[in-house]
Amino acid sequence: LGLSEGQITKLASGNVPGNLLNQFAMDEYKNVIRIVTTLDSSVQRIYTDGVDTYEYDNTSANALYTLDLNLKVLGKSENAAKAADVTGVSIDGDIGYLDPFGQGDPLFAVDLTNAASPRILDTLKIPGFSEYLHVFKDNLLLGIGYNADDTTGQMQGVKLSMFDTTDKSNVKEVNTASVDASWTIVGSNHKAILVDAEKNLIAFPADSAYFIYRYTADNGFTLAARVGMTADLSSWNLRGLFIGDYFYVLGDSGVTVISLSDFTVLTTVKLG
Repeated sequence: LGLSEGQITKLASGNVPGNLLNQFAMDEYKNVIRIVTTLDSSVQRIYTDGVDTYEYDNTSANALYTLDLNLKVLGKSENAAKAADVTGVSIDGDIGYLDPFGQGDPLFAVDLTNAASPRILDTLKIPGFSEYLHVFKDNLLLGIGYNADDTTGQMQGVKLSMFDTTDKSNVKEVNTASVDASWTIVGSNHKAILVDAEKNLIAFPADSAYFIYRYTADNGFTLAARVGMTADLSSWNLRGLFIGDYFYVLGDSGVTVISLSDFTVLTTVKLG
């Protein structure tokens, strides 16, 4: 679409198979559009000998497509992580990262340098999966998601991961932390997480609390503060921000102020 003086015009149209996970699954870089999709299909079989018996097969496959500005497909990489939905996507310049959910499915690093021929550089099998991927700083990729049982895929609590992407063909999970929570909204709403590498802050809500972590290569993830917000029905609406030397956690029930110098809680102002 083109936009000029309030007028919207159609410039091009195109299509690729599958569904988008979220806005991070599509971007434009150097006049090339990159799209990550998940294609779900299902088959129903009916057997009868007087009584009908139903059998269902559900399958998923993931793909990455590159398109020009006329929305014509330039290249593609299909059938990565069969039988799993992509849960986290991050496209960083010439490299794309895909984290699918499935039993034993790995994190994928995809080389996008040649738009006509995207290719998988590395697959990293890790316990659990990330629902949100964020470039923390050069050669470090932050993931937030869940621990999961390798056999059943059952989720086992919130997990932080830090990946070293220095060697794109050999991505490594260098640090992890298990968060004392069973659920976080971050995977559904990226606005709920605050990541600032310069201030060394990784802050997000989970269950009925707000967590602030710091990260160093030597010590990994360190919990700097945990603010209980039990007066809130859930962490759905919890948000954090910093102004100067203070960090503010805002919820339906009130505002908590934290010192960024030592992460002590200074005060809580009740609302309502």
